[in-house]
Amino acid sequence: MNNNLRMFILFGVIILVFGYYAYFAPKTINVVSVDTTAVAAEAEKKVTDMTENTAIPVKTDFALQDTAVYDFETSFYKGTIASLSGGISRFNLSQFKSFDSALSLVPDESKIMKLIVNVGNQKYDLSNANFSLVYKGDICPLRSEKDSIVLVAKVDSITFTRTYIFTKDSYIIAHRVSATADIESAEYLFDNGISLTEKNQKDDMQYYAVDAYSLTNVIKTKAKSVKSGEISMSGNYSWMGIQTKYFFSGLIGEGKGYSAGLLADQRLYAKFAFESGLVSLYMGPIDYRILKSMNNGMEKIPDFGWSIIQPISKFILGVIHFLHKFVPNYGVIIIIISILLILIFSPLTFKSYGSMRKMQMLQPEMEQLKKKYEKDPQRLNQETMNLYKKSKVNPFTGCLPMFIQMPVFFALYAILRTTIELRYAPFAFWITDLATKDPYYVLPILTGATMFVSQKLSLTDQSQKMMVYIMPIMITFLFLSLPAGINLYWLIYNLLSVVQQMVIKKMLNKETGVQNG
Repeated sequence: MNNNLRMFILFGVIILVFGYYAYFAPKTINVVSVDTTAVAAEAEKKVTDMTENTAIPVKTDFALQDTAVYDFETSFYKGTIASLSGGISRFNLSQFKSFDSALSLVPDESKIMKLIVNVGNQKYDLSNANFSLVYKGDICPLRSEKDSIVLVAKVDSITFTRTYIFTKDSYIIAHRVSATADIESAEYLFDNGISLTEKNQKDDMQYYAVDAYSLTNVIKTKAKSVKSGEISMSGNYSWMGIQTKYFFSGLIGEGKGYSAGLLADQRLYAKFAFESGLVSLYMGPIDYRILKSMNNGMEKIPDFGWSIIQPISKFILGVIHFLHKFVPNYGVIIIIISILLILIFSPLTFKSYGSMRKMQMLQPEMEQLKKKYEKDPQRLNQETMNLYKKSKVNPFTGCLPMFIQMPVFFALYAILRTTIELRYAPFAFWITDLATKDPYYVLPILTGATMFVSQKLSLTDQSQKMMVYIMPIMITFLFLSLPAGINLYWLIYNLLSVVQQMVIKKMLNKETGVQNG
């Protein structure tokens, strides 16, 4: 098979795969069963200790406090709880920035964690209840390992207590709602969803989804798949929440189900139902290492591509994490990975070029066979295979480097398009974000140019000369919209491949000259 034809097939497959990623993302991912009660149990103990030991008396006169707010802050985030509803009206991640301002996960003029509580046969919507502060620890900023805010509100004859527990160096906030009557279940409202945080909001919306984790899988309800009305899901879920491309806001506990629907701007609102009033809130980055440490299946939230390439994606991500301990620039790390892959694939590449050289040397004999069996295609195929066998040539050997590189390429693409570490990661000069396209298209043009040189060097069949020009043009247009990190990887890989081709060609020419001498 001609080298140019192989490249044409490769990029045809790439186009199909990118089309799949853009329009047909899988909705379920198989996962394993895990224990999700540890954080909740710790939170419940903290709340019990506080209610038993706190000397501050609970107020019985609840004045209207529409404008009262209670701030909290840790090294990871800062936010505000509103007296009206007792929900969170502001939540900024301290270690991340939006493209033009502080990064807030709560949309403007909105609240998350508003409550509907089931007591007996009656539902109490606490969205408009006015909560008063009865305890606020030293949490602005948090100075101890853990501290809390306790709020109370009286509706009819029932007093409801909401307790938020904040932990140092953690994105987890434990929450408990209790009452002077038995609570059968609680529903948490995210009635305006969570914020889009990226400059390219259309791209951010591609990943906007409601996620729910059962003992066997993660169900993703993507906003783009919801056409109209409200959808509802019931079952036993260990956690539920809303995700964007890089961030997740969700609740961990004994989930019963959720409902979701479209907002005017095509984002999703959601309501999450839990068996008890004890949950843990996670509001933070979709960071594989952080989510894996939760030990509750949340590491399944990141999209590492097809299941067949996920192990490769995770391995490459691990290599990136390791190299970043020594190399602070992710662009340089991508260059190092390109060099490592060239070295790893070198023996296979040498074998591939050797096979291609043998195929080239067999061309005169193959032309004779074509003339001899021009009217008998079946016999021609049989004699051609006999010639390959006699000469110890495998025509498919030349394809091996291409097919081995494809999973690596797609794995790297999966990492670069959604991994939080690469978000706004600069390289040099005009490349200020490796996760988005090159704003001036310099890298894709250079990538196309290096491909032209590579194709020119490997051309063995003059009848395929046009492909030398067509393929670089195709790859340039294909790569225009891809992340700068992918372009950087492919550019460096192509440059190294050109050098490698020249060295191998020289070695093979020398070897052939000795044999022919």
